[in-house]
Amino acid sequence: MVKVTIRLVGEEKDRLFKRIELDPQIHVDDLVKEIESVTNILPKFQEIKFRGDELPDVERPLQDIKFAEELVVYKKAVGIAMKAGPERMENAKEAVKLHTRLLEKGFFNVYSSFNEFRMENHHKVASWTDGNTELMREATVNHFRALHFKRGADDESDFVCRFEARPRDLGGSRKNTLAYVQLHGEKEETKYNVKYIATKWCDNFVPISHIEEEDVSADILVQILLLGTFLFIDDLHSDNCGQWKGTKEAAIVDFMPRAYTSYTNVKKALLDNSSSVYWEAIHIDALEKCNEKSRLEMAKECLKKWDLLSKIEMANEQIKPVKDRMKRQDIGFKGFNSPTEELDQYIIAVKENLTKLTVMLNEIDLNELTVK
Repeated sequence: MVKVTIRLVGEEKDRLFKRIELDPQIHVDDLVKEIESVTNILPKFQEIKFRGDELPDVERPLQDIKFAEELVVYKKAVGIAMKAGPERMENAKEAVKLHTRLLEKGFFNVYSSFNEFRMENHHKVASWTDGNTELMREATVNHFRALHFKRGADDESDFVCRFEARPRDLGGSRKNTLAYVQLHGEKEETKYNVKYIATKWCDNFVPISHIEEEDVSADILVQILLLGTFLFIDDLHSDNCGQWKGTKEAAIVDFMPRAYTSYTNVKKALLDNSSSVYWEAIHIDALEKCNEKSRLEMAKECLKKWDLLSKIEMANEQIKPVKDRMKRQDIGFKGFNSPTEELDQYIIAVKENLTKLTVMLNEIDLNELTVK
């Protein structure tokens, strides 16, 4: 046995694992397993060099290794998903698989700089895999399996997670899939419409579908319609919009953009209820019971509180670096112009309509309006 040093390279500073005992007659298969036990790098990701050259492709590559000599190990395939070109989706799918295995092995807990690299580039990989049904289904199974065991299950004997193709008339814009799930302690399957892989869920969000009839607030509904109309938000249904828990503040967690326009009559646009067609009857009734004067007063108060014009300008400044990144990643919108041109035109339309609305609400005398 000899004591050697394993040098891990690839970070800003090399990591040294000293006084690792190895048998010079060690088989190459046992060698990569020993390196894995020390560095947490799986054998298929190891790039090993000895005395400046790649490890010899023989059964026992270290027969003449001496005391305190070094084996240099580099974690290959770190940037596999960063490759451009038509194979980007396949690279991203492979990156997700590699990431899962490294995460399970605790690799990112040990090597902080690789974890930083992973976090910095997550959004790129996510943008390339968005809409991939295979990855969505894999993520869905992992999520519900973890939930299954949290409920006290000892095994997967009563765990069900099966998938079906999603009907085209179900709504939404991505390649979706339907999941039928049964967890520990449940007597029947629950159907889920899996739309995309989200970054995280916010427990403070209360969809309007979960708000009791006696607690339905016209103020929340008016806020949602105001945002939907003047930010050109579509597909606002009872499960993706609502309020933040314990507040009377509107919340929208998922939406689909629609064509923007310059309103000639902002008051008519504000009072338009067409965005509520996806809501349940109790919400539509609550909205219709809210008279014109009350809705205009609510809208005026919201605009004053939100200060949307300045926030949009601030958001526009913050998003400028993203425009260049989208160009480099060839991310566009089907049926539209380039991301930069489309975004600029959208912001112009939003600011123009909000300015018109603010002027109209400031000029109108709400006290003279007749309550209908």
